[in-house]
Amino acid sequence: GQATTTEDKVAISTRAYRILVDELNFPPQDIIFDPNVLTLATGMSEHNSYGIDFIDAVREIKARCPHARTSGGISNVSFSFRGNNALREAIHAVFLYTAVKNGMDMGIVNSSQLAIYDDIPPDIRERIEDVLFNRSETATEALLDIAHDVQATAKDNSEDLAWREWPVRKRLSHALVKGITTHIVEDTEAVRLEMDNPLMVI
Repeated sequence: GQATTTEDKVAISTRAYRILVDELNFPPQDIIFDPNVLTLATGMSEHNSYGIDFIDAVREIKARCPHARTSGGISNVSFSFRGNNALREAIHAVFLYTAVKNGMDMGIVNSSQLAIYDDIPPDIRERIEDVLFNRSETATEALLDIAHDVQATAKDNSEDLAWREWPVRKRLSHALVKGITTHIVEDTEAVRLEMDNPLMVI
């Protein structure tokens, strides 16, 4: 089975760390733990703490396992809202922001399906955080109440090409942040031609 509680996630990771580092002399900086992001807002009360359990586990693993890294598959957290991409993107952004603040080093995420944390309306962000931190027994229902509204107000930026007028380095950065791949080859090549070494593009 999968570790679901903070205690189990930390115990398994710590045990693995001690075996790797103490018994096998494995470099701790080469260890990456994935404490397993699980789905929130499923309607099952036993799942309500999955978000905060992951966050707490990451923080504790970082404290107990010096130099080890942590990761997680971010999209798992929002599977309950499949079909509502706007809400899923907001949930991913809030979860990722919170996890990174608590020590997560990397996350598996589709950058083209990730809202910018500061762009999420405060009322929506608060309802997502209520679910994430398991602040009340009605947090899931409160988020469900606004789910349709979030989907209805999602903006379509697919034709907004004003950013294409920016300098090429800024365009490349924008495309990476937004997950836009349409012009990535030409912009990368343009930046490469400006550099002394192709690795400088990266």
